[in-house]
Amino acid sequence: TILDRHLRNSLPDSSFVKHLLSNLGTSKRPIQFANLLTCLRDRNIEQNIYLASAAITSCRKCCDWSTALSILVEMGSAHVELDTITYNAAVSACEKGGKWDQALRL
Repeated sequence: TILDRHLRNSLPDSSFVKHLLSNLGTSKRPIQFANLLTCLRDRNIEQNIYLASAAITSCRKCCDWSTALSILVEMGSAHVELDTITYNAAVSACEKGGKWDQALRL
């Protein structure tokens, strides 16, 4: 991937990550977004609420409730303090995917 090539010899700068996140968010590619978060985590790059919210919002746009919930769990494991906006995006992803039972569990 582009990220792997960029990270091969160095850690990404914030502008590179911001650009990549922006492109993934607008292109409605939640799986790639989740892979980016995993890649950043594996390279010990701090996870944050901005990343979590952007990734879950991307899932919401695609009705990808399972990836949204996976990201929520991963962010919780990374000790990222999630906010109402992030949870609302996850609930919306579940709702759009017809998974009200999952939404109600949040």
